[in-house]
Amino acid sequence: MYEWCSKYVGIPFVSGGRDKSGCDCYGLVRLILHNEYNTELPLLIGDYTNALCIQETKELFTKNIPILCTDKIEQPEGKAVALMKMRGRLCHVGLYAGDGYIIHSRHNLGAVCERLSSPQLAGCVEGWYRVDSSYSMS
Repeated sequence: MYEWCSKYVGIPFVSGGRDKSGCDCYGLVRLILHNEYNTELPLLIGDYTNALCIQETKELFTKNIPILCTDKIEQPEGKAVALMKMRGRLCHVGLYAGDGYIIHSRHNLGAVCERLSSPQLAGCVEGWYRVDSSYSMS
C-alpha cells in the first residue's frame, strides 16, 4: 500500500464531509487527491443532501465522473478513481491505494483500506478512471 494510506484510515464517515474531521466517499477521494497528488476536484457540496441515498449518489456520479475522470483504464494505477456499485447501482467511489488495495469511506466504519479481492468488494468495481489533468494544481 502507498505510505500515505495510514494518514486517512479511520477518518469518520460524514455525509458531505470534505476534511479530516469527517468525509463521505467522494470527500475522501477529493481530500487524498488534494493532499497527496496536488489535484483539486470540485467540492460538489449542494449537489446531494445525503451520501447514503443510493439514488442521489447514483445521479451525482453518473453526471460528474465523465467530467472529472476522462479516461477509463483497464488496470488501477496511482491516482486512479474506482467507480463502484452498491446494491447493483453505481453510487460509490474509492481511490487505488496500491498493491491491490482500495481506500474508501464506509458509512459504518469510516475510511478503510480493503483488498480489492475481499468478499465485501467482489464485483463492486465498475471501472477505474484517470482524473482529468485539468484538475492538477501544478
